[in-house]
Amino acid sequence: MHAFQAWLGRDPRRPPALALLALCGLCGLAFFNGIGDLGLIDKTEGLFVEVPRQMLRSGDWVTPRWNGEPFFDYPVWGYWMVAISYKLFGINAWAARLPAALAATATVLALFALVLVLAPAEESQGSRVGRALLCGTLLTLSPGWVGWGRSSVTDMFLASAISLALLGFALAWGAADATPQRRIGHGALALFCGIAVLAKGPVGLLLPGVVIIAFLLLKGRLWAEVQRTPWPPLLALFLGVTAPWYALATAANGTTFLNRFLGFSNVERFTSVLYSHPGPPWFYLPWLVVLLLPWSLFLPVAALRLRFWRREAWRQQTSAAADLPLLALLWLVLIVAFFSSAATKLPGYILPAMPGGALLVGLLFRPWPSEEARPLGAGLRWSGWINTVLLALISIAAVLAPRWIGGDPSFPGFADAIAASPLPLLLAVPAGLAAVALVLLLRRSSAAPQLLSRLWLPNAVAFAAVVTLLLPALNPLFDRERLLPVRELAQLAGREATTSEPLLVVGYRRYSVVFYSGRSVRFVTSPREAIDLLKAAPAAEAAGSVLLLGSDPELLEFGIGPGDAVLLARRDSHRLVRLPLTTLNQLAQP
Repeated sequence: MHAFQAWLGRDPRRPPALALLALCGLCGLAFFNGIGDLGLIDKTEGLFVEVPRQMLRSGDWVTPRWNGEPFFDYPVWGYWMVAISYKLFGINAWAARLPAALAATATVLALFALVLVLAPAEESQGSRVGRALLCGTLLTLSPGWVGWGRSSVTDMFLASAISLALLGFALAWGAADATPQRRIGHGALALFCGIAVLAKGPVGLLLPGVVIIAFLLLKGRLWAEVQRTPWPPLLALFLGVTAPWYALATAANGTTFLNRFLGFSNVERFTSVLYSHPGPPWFYLPWLVVLLLPWSLFLPVAALRLRFWRREAWRQQTSAAADLPLLALLWLVLIVAFFSSAATKLPGYILPAMPGGALLVGLLFRPWPSEEARPLGAGLRWSGWINTVLLALISIAAVLAPRWIGGDPSFPGFADAIAASPLPLLLAVPAGLAAVALVLLLRRSSAAPQLLSRLWLPNAVAFAAVVTLLLPALNPLFDRERLLPVRELAQLAGREATTSEPLLVVGYRRYSVVFYSGRSVRFVTSPREAIDLLKAAPAAEAAGSVLLLGSDPELLEFGIGPGDAVLLARRDSHRLVRLPLTTLNQLAQP
């Protein structure tokens, strides 16, 4: 160990380089490990990845299309990234998820770099690197960041862009005018606000703007910062990123684009419930706990330790490093509050708040030198005990889970496959060992309070073990038991259907069928709905029949029992059948 420390000390570039390498390795395990072993997950991912496939097929990179029609729910940044990945690596699940994994990794590395750069120069290099590595580790090992970093949906593209914009502002804040640090920070702010607007729309500019304005108001520096900001180049960069596509999309699609994207996908999504996703005002509080677990258990202590209600204390701060916890708190609270006020609610909407929460907790465990004299106190100890109890409960639940998993008639073998696998133990053992380690730390912390600053370590080791061992085992099992049947039937439908023969998915909207079949699909729940949809496609009548894909319970509810249609294939409890149009019309009769 002494020889290793001596080796590190010979060159000041070695500690940060080694920490960066370790963080990259952790990102590899969290975001890239086995991302191609799992088929597309319905509904959202199955829909999202099809749009870039149709971009490549049509050569039209301006108008997003899905299922044969223009699709303006989201702008194009995520589609472009996935389409480029398809171009380079082929059209497959791994290539579809690669851009989201890279976006998640970029945010982690940028957070590491910012905390390292802002650390006081008089602080030891080990402390600076350790704090930066800790903050990056906490974000990497947050369940929300791992989950969406391994999924090809628009949420990670928006979250990473907003986060990188706010990290750019933090870099520029406090730096002298015309310095490289301020230029780089402002450039990142403008660039990534533009990318965020290309990823999700006006919210990509609104959210960073709200956080920054609130921060400057609390600091009493809003007008001063407005005056010293070089607006012309920043606006030119922002508009250079955003304006071309919006102008081209408007020119190509006119009011259809404006009404669908700005009116429906932005205004209506905020003011009314879309796609049956309502939620009470407190909807995101439990989700915040889950998506940042276990670090979310320490958020109350981190926020109270800041004494954020003492406005004069914040106005007396003179360094960007000392202001970073306040920015992180506003980052977390305001983004969650914004989406809590919206009518449509989904867990992934608050993903942009996750880096702010991870940063806040990281600075709790490894504060700046000016704050180290303040004791961590009883609040952190209580949070540690809650953390311990939760880990113990997770360990027990993992062991008992196979007995609790109910049978799903659509996937009858899934519960038995879980019970026969090592998955319960791969979760129970790391969680249980982490709980024991926390008990030891907390008991010893009465005599040595500095041990409280290490409460993150057992959690990090346990979560790293889970993503390293459990995910590679879970993905193939989940894919085989729940995704493979539909995927194989969709691929068969693409080969078996005649040119004009409609393909109908019955019941649950399995959007991945569009991707895997390579053809347009109609999603129906009843024969009457199917007939109404087919009336809009006169060519379907020429085929004389339709293909239907669904599970046995869904097809039975639709009116098709065993032997009522020509069975083309069966995979577990799912069937692909051919049904004459005359029979479909008979089923649609009241």
